[in-house]
Amino acid sequence: MDDWLPEDHLARFVVEIVGQLDLRILKNRYAGRGSKAYHPEMLIALLFYGYATGVFSSRKLERATYDSVAFNLKIEGKKAELSIYNYKKDLKAANRAVNEFMADIGQYFEFEDSYKPINLKFSFETFDFYHENVNEKIFFRSMGSGANWLYSHITLFLALHKYFVSLNSECAIPSILFLDQPTQVYFPSLKFNKSENFDVESIKEIENRGDGERSVDDDMKAVENLFSQLLTYCNKLKKEFGHSPQIIVTDHADKLNLSDGTDFNSLVVDNRWRDRGLINPIP
Repeated sequence: MDDWLPEDHLARFVVEIVGQLDLRILKNRYAGRGSKAYHPEMLIALLFYGYATGVFSSRKLERATYDSVAFNLKIEGKKAELSIYNYKKDLKAANRAVNEFMADIGQYFEFEDSYKPINLKFSFETFDFYHENVNEKIFFRSMGSGANWLYSHITLFLALHKYFVSLNSECAIPSILFLDQPTQVYFPSLKFNKSENFDVESIKEIENRGDGERSVDDDMKAVENLFSQLLTYCNKLKKEFGHSPQIIVTDHADKLNLSDGTDFNSLVVDNRWRDRGLINPIP
């Protein structure tokens, strides 16, 4: 193919110029995952040549890579370089790591007894999500209570973010997790709560639970454990990797007793909306 273009062809000039560019910042961003990659030098050369010859449409650029000898000149030299990117192998390794992280993270949450010890699995290829025991796979959709659903989601999200954090600068995904009212599975009536305080006695009045129902005290312990585990998770990751995800939680829960003795108010940093609303009114 190299013999089909004259020595002074514009395509050769573009390839030579792009070959002199420092593209390390683009190459280093590639972490070896996802779909089959295209070399940044090849893509930039295609754009330069396309724009120089009046081809601006991405679809026309793609079509030219099949029909035009000049466009194909830029692709030919990159095929060997692309062969080093085995995304399927990397995807399996990532999937295996996330499932291992879930096995560790999930054991600290309040799953129902029938799912203990929890053994969650998630497939990156099919998106199947299930608890696996000795005899069967119980898929997420069949796992019953709202608490099981809550903790399954949180376990998966935390495992994914731990994987992202472990990649350090190789990962371009922002390490931020937002959770909106996770305690609703325990205190659904609190969405109607207008009181200035969050405490067991006020919750008992609002929930008005009958005999045989799970006690408010037990649910409060589960809520405190949830927030305690989120804090422990962040501290562990910061110690192991030097940084951790930022976890933002909007919830009615307040003034909780955390397992490591951390002052809950130090996490809230006075961002309470209970008595003022989400947006402060302008005087």
